[in-house]
Amino acid sequence: MQDLAIKKIHFRKLVLFLLSLVCFFAFLLLVKNMLVSFLLGFVGFYILNPWVDHLERKGFSRLWSVTIPFLLVSFLFFGLLQTFLPTLSGQFESLKAEFPKYTAGVQHLLVEAKTTLLKYLDEESSTNVILQVQSHVESTAKNIFSDLPNHISNSLTVLFLAPFLMFFMLLDGREWVRKMLSLVPNSYFELALNLNYQISTQMGGFVRARMIQSMIITLILWLGLVILNFPYALVLALFGGLLNLIPYLGPVIGAVPAFLVGFINGAPSADFTGLLIIYIGAQVIDSALIVPFLVAKIVNLHPVTVVLAIIVGSQTMGILGMIISIPVASALKVSAQSIYAHVTDFRK
Repeated sequence: MQDLAIKKIHFRKLVLFLLSLVCFFAFLLLVKNMLVSFLLGFVGFYILNPWVDHLERKGFSRLWSVTIPFLLVSFLFFGLLQTFLPTLSGQFESLKAEFPKYTAGVQHLLVEAKTTLLKYLDEESSTNVILQVQSHVESTAKNIFSDLPNHISNSLTVLFLAPFLMFFMLLDGREWVRKMLSLVPNSYFELALNLNYQISTQMGGFVRARMIQSMIITLILWLGLVILNFPYALVLALFGGLLNLIPYLGPVIGAVPAFLVGFINGAPSADFTGLLIIYIGAQVIDSALIVPFLVAKIVNLHPVTVVLAIIVGSQTMGILGMIISIPVASALKVSAQSIYAHVTDFRK
């Protein structure tokens, strides 16, 4: 009877733990802007957490250990924002004003592409391909410019909510984890503790490495485009740096807008040579220096797994899904390996 009562308690604790996880993820998905804010807060948590732990080991209280780096990074962020926001805003407004020209230019390129496709496909297939691309271009333009007030409103909400979440993750995150782990039955406690440590360690290393990687690529692209005196240098560099977070496909997609701007503006061949040098050079530096020293072996996933994860992420959450697909896949891999090891050891 006593064993049966213990099993019932363990079962209830396990159900409560799983329900807590389900409710947490449902909250993130259903509340507007909460998922993006949480992810940004999560990134900030892993960037600042080593500094917070270092200050706490030096004898500072947890509150001061969190407040000092939080304020320093906040001042740095708003300083950079104040420095670059006027340039970014001006380039974005210029792009918005000239967007009809670029839309017409893309449509002209599609007509030329259709002529090329007719050499390999029949009329109907060529038309379908062109219509799909044209529809995607038009919907992207609408999402960027027609819904601009919504984008600005959402961005401001995230701008205030993400630091708030990050601060309290740093301040009370360990206590939240302890409370969640206290819901885990004793028979699974060691597994949950091990999973939390492995995922946290791997996620922390991955996030810090990828943020540094993205900032370096953005800086290289921006300097190269400024030297080339290319229009929308900051916008294109930020886009390329963000898309570089997506393995394999990201760097290619990130370079497309720059070449489209060059084609539509009738840029000389020297500019295209410069663009090739800038974007290929950035990827050479990334592959030869940044990835081996910062990213390699942090997330040990097979290339096929990476591609499948990116496809699933893009289908479910668009660009955001493509960016977070790799750490999510890595966390699932670590979880599956730990659970399998726990089950096999338990059977022995």
